[in-house]
Amino acid sequence: MMHDHQAHGHHRHDGVDCDAALSQLFDFLDGELDDSLESRLRSHVERCKPCFERADFEKRFLEAVHAARVTETCPKALRERVLATLRAEGLGA
Repeated sequence: MMHDHQAHGHHRHDGVDCDAALSQLFDFLDGELDDSLESRLRSHVERCKPCFERADFEKRFLEAVHAARVTETCPKALRERVLATLRAEGLGA
């Protein structure tokens, strides 16, 4: 059950309060947390309306950025010129 809390930042589930949940939100969304912390953050976000709304917004934002990303490649001739210049300066591979 999700709860709306006026004292945002003081709500605690599984040892995680709102401030801690939000400070690790992007690591959580990127799947970069260990299983235990991820589980505790998920529990908090599922039960806390303000944190759920923030996590949902950020997740949708990241999905939109990813969907809008355009993959462009450098023209081969330009790439070769840059690499040749780097090699001439002793900086390239």
